[in-house]
Amino acid sequence: MAVNNYTMATEFILLGLTDRLEFQVPLFVLFLLIYILTLAGNMGMIVLIRISPRLHTPMYFFLSNLSVVDLCYSSIFAPRLLMNLAQSKIISYAGCITQHCFFVVFVSTEGFLLAAMAYDRYIAICNPLLYTAIMSKSVCIYLVAGAYFGGIVNSITHTSGLLTLSFCAPSIINHFFCDTPAMLKVACSDIHINELLLVTFSATVAISTLLIIVISYLYILSSVIKMRTSEGRIKAFSTCASHMTAVTLFYGPVSLSHLQPSFMYSVEQEKISAVFYTLVVPMLNPLIYSLRNKEVKDALKQMINCQKKYNSYAKPPDLQPKEQGSEGCFEEVYTKETFFSIKALLRDCAASSLMQLLDCSTVSLKGIIMKQNLTSVTEFILVGFMDHPDLQVPLFILFLVIYVATIIGNLGIIIVTSVDARLHTPMYFFLRNLSVIDIGYSTAIAPKLLTTFVAEKTTISFKGCTVQFFFFCLFVTTEGCLLAVMAYDRFTAICNPLLYFAVMSKKLCAILVVVAYSCGLASSTIHTIFIFNLSFCSSNIINHFFCDVPPILQLSCSDTHVTRTVHFILSTVIALTTFLIVLVSYIAIVFAIIQIRSAQGRYKAFSTCASHLTTVTIFFGTIIFMYIRPGSSFPKDQDKIVSVFYTLVTSLLNPLIYSLRNKDVKDAACRIVGKVAFLK
Repeated sequence: MAVNNYTMATEFILLGLTDRLEFQVPLFVLFLLIYILTLAGNMGMIVLIRISPRLHTPMYFFLSNLSVVDLCYSSIFAPRLLMNLAQSKIISYAGCITQHCFFVVFVSTEGFLLAAMAYDRYIAICNPLLYTAIMSKSVCIYLVAGAYFGGIVNSITHTSGLLTLSFCAPSIINHFFCDTPAMLKVACSDIHINELLLVTFSATVAISTLLIIVISYLYILSSVIKMRTSEGRIKAFSTCASHMTAVTLFYGPVSLSHLQPSFMYSVEQEKISAVFYTLVVPMLNPLIYSLRNKEVKDALKQMINCQKKYNSYAKPPDLQPKEQGSEGCFEEVYTKETFFSIKALLRDCAASSLMQLLDCSTVSLKGIIMKQNLTSVTEFILVGFMDHPDLQVPLFILFLVIYVATIIGNLGIIIVTSVDARLHTPMYFFLRNLSVIDIGYSTAIAPKLLTTFVAEKTTISFKGCTVQFFFFCLFVTTEGCLLAVMAYDRFTAICNPLLYFAVMSKKLCAILVVVAYSCGLASSTIHTIFIFNLSFCSSNIINHFFCDVPPILQLSCSDTHVTRTVHFILSTVIALTTFLIVLVSYIAIVFAIIQIRSAQGRYKAFSTCASHLTTVTIFFGTIIFMYIRPGSSFPKDQDKIVSVFYTLVTSLLNPLIYSLRNKDVKDAACRIVGKVAFLK
């Protein structure tokens, strides 16, 4: 009944960027200039691509559509922002909903278009001979139509959600346009479903498109690395530079603005981010693709030169096919010339590919011959944790205690979760596997570390170093994947409690664990092959207490650029992918917990995640600090300390965290101890 007494809003008041009058005129001039440049730049890009036959390729077809999208959604905001700065702050309800609807259409479409352009660059660089066959005209049209369709579906979903809300007068929107978070703030009805829709759909669109881009560029990077000439690598990267810049500028502010819960929402931060992706990015895109793109610059120069030649005649000459070697200006189709151009292009591509293959074989053969002539290393010397003799015994005792406690604690977790029938649930199935992994990779490191404290000179054979690194990499990668699986398990338990056991069946749990081990095995195999195929011919002293990637690479006397790049990319992809799954799962969990009415219910829900969150923080914190950075920033002593955390301390803490902070495990342990005491 109370809602019926409200006066429903028929219009909104947009507060704008700032309420300081002295800034109104400078900001008006600035944004008017930005809007004019946006219109001129994007219209110029569309016209140039349209009239220049050299730019009639899939890449520029997508770019012309990107310019159309930029024109449209900057035109949605700029006029209203300029009116707002001129003190016209009122917008009707229908006008606000319409502005929001078209904004979501075009901003989502831009994200999908950038993903399609990344796929186009992947095909062009990784499959150059099949490029025109794969990226046919119909495929390009389907991709663009799919981008617009995705934008429309996303917009309809968001707008439908807003139309179900009530806005009670007076409705003052603290923004310069009708954006979703700002509108939800002024709604006088329940907005929990709308907030969930906002995060879910925004995250889905952003993550799916960004994932396509990341995967495409990983393949591109892999292909570029295989190129032998630096000129070829530069040329390949230059075709992607503009797109990478556009992606960074677009996804940065959009992610900051929309992929965050409402309790983290800041009005000023949102306004600044919105200015970037609504006005600045559409202005910069044509500049990026013209200033950083040789083909566009050449086409622009050709168009200007042709216009000068055209103006020099009293009347325009007949457009006839020119002789070979002459410069064509505005000819649309030259059937015979085009045929021979394509034939020559294919011949050149085939020849270059053949030469590249021969060059690769020659270099590989030379590398094998050189490798045979080098004195190969048969063993390494581990420097150890510290070179202070007075600390050797205390450190030996400390790490021995840590290792013994790790083995006992994790074995205890395995036994308790296996024996007690109450702990035969998906959560404890994953916890049992986590304990197995912790035993595995602490055992791969600790014995050799203890040896460095008691032996005068600690050596490890080449094969022993390879085996140690392989198992370490296997278990540490599997642990990261398993923590992501456990986050998904907690998400299902809290967000879908009634369907939990139906969703997290025994079969699915087994598959998820197998996938985690498979990822670890694949990562470990790739790393081991790349690292231990290098030549080690000078020093064999590893300044570490185990065979880790950075100190091993420093000993190699062959080129480690490719290996370092593969290591950095693979570590980044695995860490960020698993961490992203954890992050998205906990965002959904937080939203589900916020909707729980009782404080006791919220506390109980959080308590089931507390142990996992603690483990994730310790594990990912040290791993990301250690590996997701360039090799040049490798301080040895600092990394030894960090390595102790994720190789030994984390494995020790996991059973303590899951026993001391988990009532079910403590109760199960007490029951088992009681049974044993009773039997005695």
